[in-house]
Amino acid sequence: MENKYDLGIIGGGPAGYSAAIRAAQKGLSVVLFEKDSMGGVCLNRGCIPTKTILHCSDFYKNLKKVDKFGIEISDKKLNYEKIFNRKNDVVSKIQKSLTKLVQSFGVEIVCEEAKLIAQDKIEANENIYQCKNIILATGSKPANIKGLETDGQFILNSNDILNLNEIPENILIVGSGAIGVEWARIFNALDKNVTVVELAERLLPLADIEVSKRLDRLFKKNKIKFFTGTKVESINDKTVRLSNGQEIVFDMVLCAIGREPVLPQIEGISIDLSGKFVKVDDNFRTNISNIFAVGDLVGKMLLAHSAVHQAVSVIDYIAEQKQCHFDTNSVPSVIYGSPEIAWVGKTEEMLAGLEYKVSNFPVAALGKAMADDEIDGFVKVLSVDNKIVGAHIVSPEASAMVQQFALMIDNELETEDILKTVFAHPTYSEAVFESVLGLDNMSLSLPKGM
Repeated sequence: MENKYDLGIIGGGPAGYSAAIRAAQKGLSVVLFEKDSMGGVCLNRGCIPTKTILHCSDFYKNLKKVDKFGIEISDKKLNYEKIFNRKNDVVSKIQKSLTKLVQSFGVEIVCEEAKLIAQDKIEANENIYQCKNIILATGSKPANIKGLETDGQFILNSNDILNLNEIPENILIVGSGAIGVEWARIFNALDKNVTVVELAERLLPLADIEVSKRLDRLFKKNKIKFFTGTKVESINDKTVRLSNGQEIVFDMVLCAIGREPVLPQIEGISIDLSGKFVKVDDNFRTNISNIFAVGDLVGKMLLAHSAVHQAVSVIDYIAEQKQCHFDTNSVPSVIYGSPEIAWVGKTEEMLAGLEYKVSNFPVAALGKAMADDEIDGFVKVLSVDNKIVGAHIVSPEASAMVQQFALMIDNELETEDILKTVFAHPTYSEAVFESVLGLDNMSLSLPKGM
């Protein structure tokens, strides 16, 4: 049986389903192939389940200090099995809602593994689907390194950890990127002993140096142990030997060292690669003119929101020949927990040798932060020629504030135009206003000279 479509999409994650919806909105007939569950890594094994657990852990953490707010609760108990079940319920509800959403646009969903067998043909469950254009959006999986191969019992990856309905007491996390930091915060908030090992010389090595230093301080404050410039040398039973000479017994190891692409099944044609990732041009076209690739598969930025933006841009290119716009410099990164960490644009290290301004506004100077008892953080802003080129935030609501800076950077707004905007009081977003004012030492909430 052969079916004909304007567009075939392999992969039902954020890139795939966003492309499907956008294409249907543009009047294209679409078939979407997903071998697992709709929503991809983000919904099933990443963003949503992790943030659901993290929200529960933050809730529990905040309960421990309710006395400070005049609330008396005598019995605060933790039941991780209920947290685990809530995570599953949230994921299940969103899965069902997402499937109905995509189908509401007339997209055909094929729940089978797909194979690309020709420039315009996809095979699934012995059926052939002929597609004028094809988008590959097969995503990524946790990376493995020699000596830390996951076994699902003692050494776990970010997929495995979501399947546990109870958490052991003493945990080692290898890697201090977004995944490692978020799980360190979750385990710590749930009263577990956490140790983080990072090969680089500082925590969060991709972040601005001041963000790394503040995370260092936050880890120490919360009694999260960590070793930088260190690697795991060997594991014998449950004893882990580190390159700094220490030997420590752990109940579990979480390997959080990053992700690698999941390549689609291909037979009869050849798609060019760039390293492990699919090679694409500025319009996300592969070496075959009607086949595109987006999301984690192309390795530009392995983030769900990055994948969505790429997918929408590709559909606009296919439907209207509108050139894709995707600038990694204006894509925000967020690490969740308390306080949130977020950044967009250039770091100060990237601006070495250039003439630039820097402003660092402490969250503690905000009335909102004092009222909430959330005073540990800052908003750091970098500008060149009166335009914002980077922003780095450690603060409650950092995930919302960073988007304001992303808009400024992407639209190359002048600082004087930014300051025409009225920022509501009392809010954390006032730190955006104050930090931009601070570029000319004009902050209204800091003493003279600060």
